[in-house]
Amino acid sequence: MINRSILIKNRLSFFKSLKKNETILSSININSNNSINGTSSNNLFNINNINSNNKNNNNNNKRFYSNYSKMTIFDSNIKKIQRDNSVTNVDNPKDYDYLFEEVSDRLADRILDIKEYKCSKVLDFGCRNGLLLKNIEKRGVKFDSYYMVDSSKELLYRDQNEDDKYEVKPTRILLDSLEEKLPIEDQSLDLIVSNLSLHWINDLPGVFGNLKRLLKPNGVFLATLFGEETLTELKDALYLAEIEREGGFSPHVSPFTKISDIGNILSKNRFSLPTVDTEKIIVNYDNMFILMRDLQNMGENNAILKRRNFTSKDTFLAASSIYSHLYGNENGSIPATFQIIFLIGWAPHESQQKPKARGSATRHFSELDSSVGYKLNNSSNPVKIDHSIENLNENNKQEHQKQPNQVIDDSINEPFPQTEDFIIKRLDFHGNFHFDKKVTPNNDGNNDNNNNNNNNNNQKDNGNENTDNKK
Repeated sequence: MINRSILIKNRLSFFKSLKKNETILSSININSNNSINGTSSNNLFNINNINSNNKNNNNNNKRFYSNYSKMTIFDSNIKKIQRDNSVTNVDNPKDYDYLFEEVSDRLADRILDIKEYKCSKVLDFGCRNGLLLKNIEKRGVKFDSYYMVDSSKELLYRDQNEDDKYEVKPTRILLDSLEEKLPIEDQSLDLIVSNLSLHWINDLPGVFGNLKRLLKPNGVFLATLFGEETLTELKDALYLAEIEREGGFSPHVSPFTKISDIGNILSKNRFSLPTVDTEKIIVNYDNMFILMRDLQNMGENNAILKRRNFTSKDTFLAASSIYSHLYGNENGSIPATFQIIFLIGWAPHESQQKPKARGSATRHFSELDSSVGYKLNNSSNPVKIDHSIENLNENNKQEHQKQPNQVIDDSINEPFPQTEDFIIKRLDFHGNFHFDKKVTPNNDGNNDNNNNNNNNNNQKDNGNENTDNKK
């Protein structure tokens, strides 16, 4: 991971030395074609659409520091327009489904991991154009009814002409907002799925509560959303470019949810057996403008409520150069990281596993492993094993000293500092040295020399210790 503070200190001087309109422009190929995962993209990001007339935008260039309310971060109306435009303003919208297609494919695999689970009614929350339905049916999952819910009319009905391909035709439900109450009966659904839509929700705890209300007992909720490490490269590039060019910065990438927050929301809404994990998908693009173009055509561009309305062309060009300099691949492309959070929660049911009541344990934790110094005992009080040499007879002492590795020394099991500059030596109560590095054998002669050198060093250290003790 690259520390942002280090980036600022080490790279800022480099960017200041760049000429604003010469060096940066020569390092960027704005009109290059892009090919990702076998899909060709021809509609290039139009850099000329950025208004560079500073006379008419003096007010917009001012730095701002906004105070967001606790529950209102995103502009829902703007997000709805952006998602509609991803269909109406794009020649081939399917060319930009590659990320949603990949994640929906992985999410469908997790549905199959639920053994012997049968679902009759399924809800696809924030369904977009219904990619998840295609992947679920492809895996042979059977259901009686399938509800598709979204707030974007254009996305919801984009692929309606393909409904005949499905065994069960979906029922589409258009909402003004994904945060409103769904017109579905309580405790009527067996399965709720959601693919890359929840990260635009302002009231995420409230939405989770509404979805849980719709689940039957022992119903399951499976979803994906972008995590906080999504588009970190783009964030860093825009952040450094604005500081260098304009002396301040503003958010250009929407904030994403932490994985710990998702787990807390599931628990607070009384989901049983909540599980959260993450995966990362890295997509390579020709340059930063191709990435921004694709995000816009996906409907995933910035929708922060207090976003900045204008950014100069020069700042974007500087950001593209920074992006390539810090993260660029050897072939000239740039990587974009998408962190995907997978979550699962169950509606409570009596058949599910439940934790034992406090105080109901009949055995002590110290009895689990004798290696920690305890042995199994029928009595309630475990017996401590004394490994000290003083409590051994003469015969056992000799065997004990011949095989010191069989005696447990907790200090030896502690992790050693990881370093390549020096060797950490630790002395146990038998006088044996332990090294955190293992000598790599090259040949027998070298090994003997290394062992002799180590023994000589050990004797010197022992002599120094004895001298200190006498003092």
